[in-house]
Amino acid sequence: MTFKTKALVVALAACSTSALAATNPTDARANAMGGVGVASGDYLSAGFHNPALAALDPDSAFGVLIPYIGAEARDPDDLVDGLDDVADAFDQQDATKIESSLRAVQGDKAYVNAGVGAAVGIPTGSISATLYTSGLIEGAVLPDVRDSDISDAQGGNNNFTPESSATILAAGIGELGVALATNLDIAGQRVAVGVTPKLQRITTYNYGVAVDDYDTDDWDDSRYREEENAFNLDLGAVWQSGPYRVGLAGKNLVSQDVDTVTSDFNKEEKHFTYQLEPQFILGSAFVSDFVTLAADLDLNKKKGFKGSLDVDDDTQFFRVGAEFDAFGHAQLRTGYRADLEDNVDNAFTLGLGLSPFGVANLDIAASIIDSNSYGGSAQLAFTF
Repeated sequence: MTFKTKALVVALAACSTSALAATNPTDARANAMGGVGVASGDYLSAGFHNPALAALDPDSAFGVLIPYIGAEARDPDDLVDGLDDVADAFDQQDATKIESSLRAVQGDKAYVNAGVGAAVGIPTGSISATLYTSGLIEGAVLPDVRDSDISDAQGGNNNFTPESSATILAAGIGELGVALATNLDIAGQRVAVGVTPKLQRITTYNYGVAVDDYDTDDWDDSRYREEENAFNLDLGAVWQSGPYRVGLAGKNLVSQDVDTVTSDFNKEEKHFTYQLEPQFILGSAFVSDFVTLAADLDLNKKKGFKGSLDVDDDTQFFRVGAEFDAFGHAQLRTGYRADLEDNVDNAFTLGLGLSPFGVANLDIAASIIDSNSYGGSAQLAFTF
C-alpha cells in the first residue's frame, strides 16, 4: 500500500467520525474471523451484526466497547499514485509522460473503506439492550481515460485540454441505534429475537475533475458533498440448541437512495446515486468454551453506487471463521472471505484477542488480499 493510498484511508476514517455512526461495520473479533457475526457475535456486537445477539447471554456483565476502528484499501494497480503521476505529467507538459501515465491508469479502479464504532451492552433476564454508535465510509477511485487524449499525447501534443477525468466517489453512513432483544421458548426451542431502530446520516461525495486537476486533498470539500438524514430498522433472530446456533438478520429494511452532487467539466455531467437497500444474512455457528466455528452468507447482494460510470461495487459475501480460546485469557482467530459477485478479491483474515482477568478485552485483526491491498482493525472492550 503506497503512502498516498494510506493517506486516503486515513482521510476517509477521519470523515467517518463526523457522521453519527455506521451501516454495517464489523467488530475486530469478527474481522479476524472473515467477517462472520450473525450467529457467532456477542451482545456488544449486536448493533453491528444482529440485534438478537443482545439477548443471547442474559447473565453477562454490563459491557462497554470503545473504541472500534478499522480500514481496508484495495489498490492492486497503484491507481492512487498513478493519477498523481498523470497530473504531474500535465504540469510538466511532457507528452511522453502524459501518454505513458494515461495508459498506466486506463481501466484501473481502487476501493477504500474505514469505520469506527462504540457500544454499551446491558444484558438482562427479560429485555436486553445494546446501545451503539458507529461510522462507516466507503470510497472508490475511478479514472475515465479517453483514447483521444492518448492519441494527442502520442502525436507529441503536450498542451491540450484533456477529456479524461478522475473521480473519487464515497458514501459515509452514520448510525445511532439501540438493539433490543429477548428470548422466546418456541416448541421447546430457545429463540432470541431482536429489533434495532436507528437514526442514520448518509453523506455522499462526488469529486470529479479533469485528470490534470486531480488532487486527493480536495475530494471532501463541501462543494462535492451531499447529506441526508433518515430512520431505519434492523431485525434479527438466533436459534440456539447447546453449542449450535443459526441466525438470520435483516439490515436496513427501509430503502434509501441518496444522490450525489453533479460534477460538470468539459461539458460533460457525471452524477451518481448511492443505494442503501435491505440486506439479509444467514449465519450458523458452533460455540464452545474452547472453539468457535462459524459461517455467514449474504442472501442477496449489497448494492452501492449507480450512475455515469461503472463503479463495480456490488458485493455478496460468503464468510467462514474460527476462534480458538486459551481458557478465556487469549484467543487466536482466522477466517476467509469470498465475494460471489467477483468485485472484491478473496481475503484471508487473522487476529488475536487478549482478555486478562476477563475484564479488559483487546482484539486486533488483519486482512490479507494482495501485495498492495490489505486492511486492519482493533478494538478495546471492558466488562464489569
